[in-house]
Amino acid sequence: MTPSNGLIIIIIVTLGFEAQAALYRFVPEYPELSIHCTNKPGTVGIDHFADLSEWIVSHDDEGIHCSGTFKMIWDIKTGDRVTMDAELQKFFRGGWIQTPFSVRVLDFCKEMEMTDSYIYELWSRHVFPEDLQCFGKGIKYRHNPFTAKADGQALVNMEGRYKVVAFFRAYDEHNRLRPEIICLEVPGDIIKI
Repeated sequence: MTPSNGLIIIIIVTLGFEAQAALYRFVPEYPELSIHCTNKPGTVGIDHFADLSEWIVSHDDEGIHCSGTFKMIWDIKTGDRVTMDAELQKFFRGGWIQTPFSVRVLDFCKEMEMTDSYIYELWSRHVFPEDLQCFGKGIKYRHNPFTAKADGQALVNMEGRYKVVAFFRAYDEHNRLRPEIICLEVPGDIIKI
């Protein structure tokens, strides 16, 4: 086989795999999306993170619709460095296992303003510009209504029961971890569409 024939075979195989990619959708289990984490001692939930009484969330086939305002009640100071670790877990044989899909954000505040970041694309670009500031107790975030897409393509079968588990940690000006670690879970199902 000549090198050019090998390249042609690789291109054909690659195109074949791309043609077989399927579209999947994450369908959240709860209307409010997130719940307290299970089996994560030393963490607190959404009731320590934000007041969602003026935040409106719903989901349908078009995606996750969000609007309104939420207020931070997490006991941290504006300017603390906030990190986020999120992972996708799959329910398998009676328990949750980690998948290869995870995200680590080392400075959430910086990512909020970086137009090429996931944080900006998914959330902070919808915040009123005058409200766009780092997390801190008492900070309010007003939003233009937006819809987050919960669809994605994969070459492998992704159908099943899943949850996203996200941890938020804050570090003070001396890089000391603040005592409250926030943990949120978003359980649901991934279906093929």
